[in-house]
Amino acid sequence: MTYQQYNVMRLIDTTGPQPQAEVARHLVVTAPVVTRLAAALAEAGLVERQDDPNDRRAVILALTETGRRRARAMRRDLLAAARELLEPLPGDRRAAVAAALEELQVLLPGHSARR
Repeated sequence: MTYQQYNVMRLIDTTGPQPQAEVARHLVVTAPVVTRLAAALAEAGLVERQDDPNDRRAVILALTETGRRRARAMRRDLLAAARELLEPLPGDRRAAVAAALEELQVLLPGHSARR
């Protein structure tokens, strides 16, 4: 699985089913990129593409139960890897790195440090 595919799954897991256009906007990529990512995720059984009842041209992306479990397992693995990577640093340095990462996350379009 690519990092971009994981980001699509993470976003949907965090915010709930989303129109493909919103996923593209949040991830700051083009609509065709999300279409390709969604197709691969749907083929793997991780995402469902549903017609938007309010807009015939739009497609809503939702995680399957398998996709939800996979996204959450990957998040746990990524957080564990980050903890392992930062563990050798003294506590004050770890706190400084965490603060810097949180600050960077706030600067990204469509992201919040509290997600």
